[in-house]
Amino acid sequence: MKASSAFWRWFTLGTIAAGVLVLAQSAAVDGMAGLLQVGESSSLRLLIEEQLGPVPLAPGPGHDGQIFYAIGIDLIGEQVPDLLDHAGYRYRRILYPAVAAAGGLLEGWPLLYSMVAVSVLSFGLAAGAVAAIAVRGGKSDWLALVVILNPGMWLSVRLLTSDTLALAMMAGALALMSSRLVPSIALFSLSGLAKDVYLATPAGVAITSVRRRRVFLIVPAIALVVWMTWLSIAMGNGFTGRGNLSMPLVGIIRGSANWSSLEAEQWVYLVFALGSMAAGLVSGLIRRSWLRWPILTWSLLALISSDWVWDYGNNAARAFAPIAVLIALSYVPERTAARTGPKKRPFTA
Repeated sequence: MKASSAFWRWFTLGTIAAGVLVLAQSAAVDGMAGLLQVGESSSLRLLIEEQLGPVPLAPGPGHDGQIFYAIGIDLIGEQVPDLLDHAGYRYRRILYPAVAAAGGLLEGWPLLYSMVAVSVLSFGLAAGAVAAIAVRGGKSDWLALVVILNPGMWLSVRLLTSDTLALAMMAGALALMSSRLVPSIALFSLSGLAKDVYLATPAGVAITSVRRRRVFLIVPAIALVVWMTWLSIAMGNGFTGRGNLSMPLVGIIRGSANWSSLEAEQWVYLVFALGSMAAGLVSGLIRRSWLRWPILTWSLLALISSDWVWDYGNNAARAFAPIAVLIALSYVPERTAARTGPKKRPFTA
């Protein structure tokens, strides 16, 4: 099978799978507007109800989908930042709401449907990119199941968060890394603007003696820093970590105090996140592969994440979903002949 055929096959299957997840979730939360998880006590509730009318409400403050929706109707930050805690931190992940809002052209129900469409299509793009990488490296396109069966990605699709778009951009960048330098760098940059922690992948790629690979980190890092600087000037907190990082293992230990209260579904996500981190550390330490350092970078990030991330399994599962994808792709030989010639060795750690 050609890589292009594998891409379209798994893009289609991934899109269908994501569509099923969205339909199932919308039925469970009383309609499409329920996907936003607008909280009963949310400061965004009035703004969103002015756009959509009465919406199904989630307990307490709700979840991140409502924040991306609110940013989508106010991309330049004239009104929404006053309603958010750490507005600069929230606006840092601008790509998803900007794409969904078509650069500010959409609001109301069209914006909501566009958010759903971007999330569903991103899921398909990520699966297709993984399949294309696998086939080009002589492996089975069924490797794309690492996206379709990824609990962290299920959550992102169901909650309308930026993780799915960030993963799609990251997978696309990896697919093009050995053959198309500029598009790959651009996609790594976009993944960082979708979710800043996705710089972990190009940061890992840059840890090499091959100097030209450092550009995969330099350009995305500059793009993100410029955006964060503007946010700091415009609304503050552009560079804040918002308490998401701690000393190694401290966040996991503190978060474990809450695990006894988790429901069965949350335990599935927690086990997935802990297993991904452990597998990433083992894989990165004992195996030499082209993705060794990205895997270790993500796994170390999980190790130093705070209890804000580890309190509940769903946050950790979304945050560290890329580890499983990177581990699977690390078993695919990197194809560098297109740019470096057949006699040069592919990058290994």
